[in-house]
Amino acid sequence: MLASAAKETLHPDTAITAAAIAYFALLSIFPITLLSISIASLSLGPSMDRQFIIQRLEFIAPSLRQLLGQNIDEIIEARGQVTAVALIGLIWSASTIFYTFTHILNKIWGLKQRRAVWKRRGLAILFVLVFAGPTLFLASFAGSMLAHLRTLLPDQIISMGAGISLAVAVLLDVALFMTLYIMLPHGTSTWREILPGAIGAGFLWELAKKAFLFFVSSYISVSNLVYGSVAAIIVFLVWAYLSALIFLFGAYLNVAYSQLKQQQKETLAE
Repeated sequence: MLASAAKETLHPDTAITAAAIAYFALLSIFPITLLSISIASLSLGPSMDRQFIIQRLEFIAPSLRQLLGQNIDEIIEARGQVTAVALIGLIWSASTIFYTFTHILNKIWGLKQRRAVWKRRGLAILFVLVFAGPTLFLASFAGSMLAHLRTLLPDQIISMGAGISLAVAVLLDVALFMTLYIMLPHGTSTWREILPGAIGAGFLWELAKKAFLFFVSSYISVSNLVYGSVAAIIVFLVWAYLSALIFLFGAYLNVAYSQLKQQQKETLAE
């Protein structure tokens, strides 16, 4: 099952698909940032701490401050009243990545009957609204709760804080992938069928985050010499490409697991 998923992930066509996801992720990251800032401004007002937004967005793009900090600072400084038309434009642009995920997952599962275009776009927009609003604040609440718990726990348990934080991060990653795998494709997959892929992708994504943070801190200056002013964009594309491969690996793992269970059922029926 793992071998089958890895084989599909390493296929040249999968590399092209991952590159396409990285491209659409680049197009979506700034609209998502702007939308998140707009929503946070409505709740927090002018006193909004810019670090709040960056820290929440680094859940999906580690070291975002280091990569796109100057651009994001300019976005935050330029924020103001967002008109309805501008807000709709931001939501539409940000939903592109989730619309792409839906199309790719339908193809991986071999689904011939698909949702209408307006339904797929509507679901993508719904994901954007949920991500840019409740998800960011949920992540903030989880971080605040962990910080409060540390003040109540004995020193012996506090020393295990790094392990607890890592476990919570992995659980959040797994929950994110489960949501994507079960909601976006037009199928009837159960949570049991998509759990292996979500767990595999969640663990790999968290490991990739740690490796990427090391890469950014160690080699960003070298990439600046090669790519100049666009180095941050190149590095972000690399991260988005690796994340896309992990996302596709989890999807292929779900398909392999589903096929294995189907074969077992057919064998028992005979």
